[in-house]
Amino acid sequence: EYAWSNGGSLKNTGAYASANIRLLNSKNWKWEVGAGVGTYKNVVTALPNGESFTTDIYDGTILTAEGQPAGLFYGYETKGVFATTEKAWDAEKVKKDGTKGDWRLYTYDVYTGKETPFEAGDVEFVDQNNDGFITEADRIVIGDPNPDLYGNLFSNLMFKNFTLSATFNYSLGNDVYNYQRALLESGSSFYNQTVAVTNRWKVEGHETDIPKATYGDPKGNNRFSDRWIEDASYLRLKKVQLSYNLPLALTWIQGITVWGAAENLLTFTKYLGSDPEFSDSNNVLYQGVDAGLLPQSRSFHLGVKINL
Repeated sequence: EYAWSNGGSLKNTGAYASANIRLLNSKNWKWEVGAGVGTYKNVVTALPNGESFTTDIYDGTILTAEGQPAGLFYGYETKGVFATTEKAWDAEKVKKDGTKGDWRLYTYDVYTGKETPFEAGDVEFVDQNNDGFITEADRIVIGDPNPDLYGNLFSNLMFKNFTLSATFNYSLGNDVYNYQRALLESGSSFYNQTVAVTNRWKVEGHETDIPKATYGDPKGNNRFSDRWIEDASYLRLKKVQLSYNLPLALTWIQGITVWGAAENLLTFTKYLGSDPEFSDSNNVLYQGVDAGLLPQSRSFHLGVKINL
């Protein structure tokens, strides 16, 4: 359990297990495989000033609350984009008194501060408290950067003097705030945009999940929401190496091994960012925040090992 100097505390619990087995063990062939799997849970057990607080990081909001994991993403839930004016005007809502009715969904213009209705081409945010307005009161937990499982897989295959080894890393169930995509798919500034923005809402009836382009984003279509939260689960071929032991029988050299290796060759993931395995900061609140740092590069190495 970790205690902060200001009186807060964070408790971590977890487990890690690994196993390996030799599938072949003949004179010329040897094959060993193994795997490791780990999991952890962290819980904020105490806070100095109340039960929760939020921290703004890269235009996103991180929630710290007693009884909850650290680093939760706290923002707005979305239901797509209003394709037509009719849908924007006649979104059926459950009113506070429990009755249903057709009413418009409003927000506050970020420049004027005045009430303004959502229209066709705007994001449809979920009105959590059913008051007809999208405000900070409608924010909920929209993601958790902590993985459900993580670990590695490895294989060592030996044939006579050759050895081929491979190591995989993986992570499952961890969410990421893709801040770089939030900048490059906002359609609200003069920044270069990704090709995804070509599918933005353009005309009445256009079915899409990307809102219309509006300079300055006065209605907050690009506010911190689940649009920018992605599942960053991945399986990565971290390292593969082929080596050969030269058969020597010399008194002054015990052995020579020639080897070649490659790192970060393949990554299998649905994450749209440049690298699902990144570290923006060691700070626990920055976990899962991808600010667009350089990804881990693919690299190749050759070497000779001499045992004297």
